[in-house]
Amino acid sequence: MSLEPCRACGHQVDTSALACPGCGATDPAKRISRQQHNARVFVIQLIVCLSLLGFGGWYVWSTLVPVIKQFIAKPQAEQTQAGQQ
Repeated sequence: MSLEPCRACGHQVDTSALACPGCGATDPAKRISRQQHNARVFVIQLIVCLSLLGFGGWYVWSTLVPVIKQFIAKPQAEQTQAGQQ
C-alpha cells in the first residue's frame, strides 16, 4: 500500500483510506472529490440531454410541420376550387 498526499491538506495517507486522519476529507488520495466528480458527470449528462432535445425539436419543426401545414391547407384549396365550379 502506497502513501499519497491528501488533496485537501497534504497529509500522507494510504491510497485505500476512506478519510484523511488529518482533515477528514473523503477519498483523500483521489485528485477530485466525489462531489466534484458527480457534478462533472451531471453537467455532461445535462449537455447531452439538452442537445438531444434541441435536435429533436429541430427535426420535428423542419420535417413534420411542413407536412401538417400541407394537410391543413389542402382541404381549403379543394373547397375554393369546388366553389368556383
